[in-house]
Amino acid sequence: MKTNNATKLTKPVIIYDGACNFCLNGIRRIQNTDQADQFTYTPKQTPDLYAHYPQLEAIEAKEGMRFINSNGKVYCGADTIYQIYRRLGRYRYITWLYLVPVIRTLLRGAYLIIAKNRSRLSRSDCESETCSVE
Repeated sequence: MKTNNATKLTKPVIIYDGACNFCLNGIRRIQNTDQADQFTYTPKQTPDLYAHYPQLEAIEAKEGMRFINSNGKVYCGADTIYQIYRRLGRYRYITWLYLVPVIRTLLRGAYLIIAKNRSRLSRSDCESETCSVE
């Protein structure tokens, strides 16, 4: 039986690709908006990431950003963006739109397209293969 060595979360965790310039720019925008410092920001390249957050092991490595709420539940991709922005200032007043099924489906599709083209959308070239289309 596997031992749960999960880090006790004091605040939600955002896990992002720390080797991708597009991702880093997005995280900087979120950090600038996060005036209350309510998130922990962790690159997916962090050593022992799965030891700290074993609940990530059940999630495919190439599904985009991750969000782990204070209860340890993991969200991926567009669901991560929703979880982040529903907690941020004025954005929380419009994020309810994501709960509309048709809009959620469209936004999930848009997230996948953006994720696959993030190197092209970046202001600067990606210096690693992590931004390549998979």
